[in-house]
Amino acid sequence: MKYAQLLNSIGLVLGMVGVLVIFAFGPPMPDLEHGVGLALDEGTRLADGRTVAQHNADRLRLRTRHSRISQGGLLLVFAGFALQFWAIWT
Repeated sequence: MKYAQLLNSIGLVLGMVGVLVIFAFGPPMPDLEHGVGLALDEGTRLADGRTVAQHNADRLRLRTRHSRISQGGLLLVFAGFALQFWAIWT
């Protein structure tokens, strides 16, 4: 297999993996909800026994993880494109 074909093949695979990651996790979206909600104190216990502060910390970790995986998918798509672009010039 030629060098250019190898680069192109790797680029295609990276692009497809990146698209699958973006499809599964999607890009981070802004919170567009409107209206007024009732706020609970940080120390309030929820039905599952955790406090509001613990719940908020868990949600922040989940949102951060989701955002990083989504950005990783986008990075894979761009890396795949770069390898394919490089392959046509070698």
